[in-house]
Amino acid sequence: MKRLYVTDDRVKLYLLKSKLEDHGIKCNIKNENPPLAGEIPSIVAWPELWVLDDERFHDAQNILKVDDIADRVSNEGWQCSQCAEYLEAAFNVCWKCGNSR
Repeated sequence: MKRLYVTDDRVKLYLLKSKLEDHGIKCNIKNENPPLAGEIPSIVAWPELWVLDDERFHDAQNILKVDDIADRVSNEGWQCSQCAEYLEAAFNVCWKCGNSR
């Protein structure tokens, strides 16, 4: 069993776990519940995603790399093909002319 990913974002962790399981990679989440105030620093006990089968660890890393690339691309802005207005990634419709991404 190997640790693959650590984050304080539980939602992302569960999404990644689901994505890996869709590819047949069994995994487990540790430290799901945060420590009580004052026990230990919360960063020490952030939730962790662990791959149960060591032989599938590199497959899991590759899947997360592809996911990371998709996140970066989706965070880039875009230029409207109709009016050439530059828009932030959060917008799927041009505010100036109404054209869809």
